[in-house]
Formats: sequence, C-alpha cells, structure tokens
Amino acid sequence: MKKYILSRDTMRSVFESKGNKVFARTLINQIRKNEIDLDHFDLVALWEAMGRPSAVAGSRAIGGVAYGEGAELFEAVESTSFPQITGELINAVVMEAYEKEYGIAEQLVRVLPSKQRDETLVGFTEDFELKEIPEGMPYQEGAIGEKYHKIYNTKFGRIIKVTDEMGKFDQTGQALERARRIGEQAKAKKERVIFDAVLELISTGNRAAWRPAGTATTLYGNSSADPYTTATYDNLQTDTLSDETDLDAAMKLFSQATDEQGDPIVVNPTVLLTGVSLMATAAAITKSGQFIEKNRPSGTYNVFGGMLQPLSTPYIDQLVGTGYWWIGDFRKQFVYTEVFPLQTFQAKPGSDAEFTNDISAAYKVRFMGGCGAVTNRYVVKSGA
Repeated sequence: MKKYILSRDTMRSVFESKGNKVFARTLINQIRKNEIDLDHFDLVALWEAMGRPSAVAGSRAIGGVAYGEGAELFEAVESTSFPQITGELINAVVMEAYEKEYGIAEQLVRVLPSKQRDETLVGFTEDFELKEIPEGMPYQEGAIGEKYHKIYNTKFGRIIKVTDEMGKFDQTGQALERARRIGEQAKAKKERVIFDAVLELISTGNRAAWRPAGTATTLYGNSSADPYTTATYDNLQTDTLSDETDLDAAMKLFSQATDEQGDPIVVNPTVLLTGVSLMATAAAITKSGQFIEKNRPSGTYNVFGGMLQPLSTPYIDQLVGTGYWWIGDFRKQFVYTEVFPLQTFQAKPGSDAEFTNDISAAYKVRFMGGCGAVTNRYVVKSGA
C-alpha cells in the first residue's frame, strides 16, 4: 500500500483550509490506518503548520480510549490537538517497530486472555475425559479447581520523553528513533518471557516454567513427574542433532506418553526448535524430500519432510547451549496469558519534569503477560 509523505506546505494548506479539528481528525485516522510514511514524518513541520501550538496534552487518551485501538477518531478533538497527533505518531512508530521486529516465540504458544496476577489454568487433566453415560443417567462435569496449573503475569514498560530542544532544534529523528527502539525491545522482552518457559530457563518461584497446583516443578527430565498421576514421563534425551535418527529417538519417547489414567495419547510434533547454529541442519532434515542419513539408500522417502516446521533462536545458543534442540507440539504444552497487549499512553500535563526538565510530552509504553506449561507430555528436550 502506498503511503503519504506529508510536507510542511501540504500540512499547512490543509490545516488553514479545513481547520484544527478536521485536520487533526483526518491526520490521526490516517496514522491509525497506516497510511502515513512514518520514516519521513517531520514533527517540527507539523508543529509549524499548526501555528506552533502547545506541546502539552490535555489528556493522555484520544476520545477516551488508549492509543492503539483500531477505531477511527470521530469525536471532537481539543483545540490543542498537536499533542494528540504526536501521541498517535509515537504509538504508531512503537507498534510498527514491534510488529517488524523478528521473533518466533508467539508461534510456540496459545494466547489466552487473563485478568489475574497469578492465573489459574486447567492443564492436562482427567477432568475432560469423556465418561460412559448409562441410559437415563446425567452427564458428569469436570472442575477446574480440582486440577490446575498457575502462570504468573508480569508488567513491563518504559517512558519516552520529548524535550523542548527536540522541537526547537528539529530532532524529530531522535524522538521517533527512541519510540522505534522501545517497540523493538518490547518484542524482545515478550520473546524472553516465552522462552523462559519453553526452554525452562526459570524453574523456581512464581515465574517457573511449570507450576502444576501452583508449585514449581521440573519440566524436562528423564522422570518428569506430573503431580496428578503416580507415573513419570521421560521427555529429556542426550542426542546431538545430525540426521533423522535423532528425531526417531525423540519419537520413541513420544510413543510412551500416556494420560493420567495410563492410556496412550497421540503426539504429533509440529515444530523442530533449534539454536541458530543448528538452523541449517534442521532445515536439511525437515525440508528434504529424501533422508539425509548416510546409511539410507539414495531416494528413500523422508517421513519428516514437511511434517515439522524448523524454527531457530539465538536464545538457545546463548542461554542453553549450541547443541540443544526441542521437538514437539508446543501449542498444546505452552500458554501465554495476556492481561493487556502493548499499549501507549500520554502523560497528563502539570508534572514537575515539565517545568524543571523542559519535558514537552511523555509517553508510557507497556504490556503485561506471562507464559507457562500446562502439561509435560508434548515437547521433548534434546542435546549434549
């Protein structure tokens, strides 16, 4: 989609012909619809086109809603609309950088809304096993309170400040670059929250990767124990990833998975997760139409070809080890609980920093969520 590049003269002409409210409403809606080229947007040009108004906002939200909500702005905009436009611009830059920043963690989890600091979730329990119903008898209902898992939600955020000097000395690039960097770091922080659970980088306390019944429990092990059953499960192997035989070894572990009643369950792995150093090996195994194993006859069909999606992250190389890898159906095992997504708010006027530090405007960027496992049966950890 072609985006508009707004010059100083264009903005001044529209502002003078349409008036403050119509100009502000049109520009804010264009920003929300992603129709403005943010890389070539000039805050100083906007400020001068609008007659050099006050840079201080009358409120931290537009039309009573937080920045970033998708609805168009139809409400009346205040006479001092420059801060509202600036706020929408900052938010747009933050969100664009967040969406563009590379990340794979969201592909490994199911996202569920949350309203609790320490969320209670039903996990892999017998509560949902279908029961035989004798003729004329009522159906049974499971209870989440009987068997549950806990996921702890944490809030993260940062402040973006716009000083008087940024306007006077035409430092638009600095303000937008700060917003862009915070958007990128917000994605990186969410990646870390998810990988703390998926890789079991945190195994104790409220943010432990697996907390059945609210108690931190080891997720990956040769005798990984679910407190809701007396059986143990092996979801950890010492195996260097080199060819299909290593995936065969993991499949043997999956073949032993049972539910809480001891009945077999079917695990169909969908993702092969590696560090960046094993990215090429993983791609060769999962994308090849024939086995790459040396002792297989040429042309032997690769049963793993197209079955697994290879994903890679430097979190494994740097925080676990270059020889480690994971395989499984991650979305059946891991949940990301979201209290609220990435948001941007503008500070109300009248702060001490506004007077003592020449802060024209300040913006708060935040999100809140957590990640954890609800079972130990669908992902195997491997490596040496």
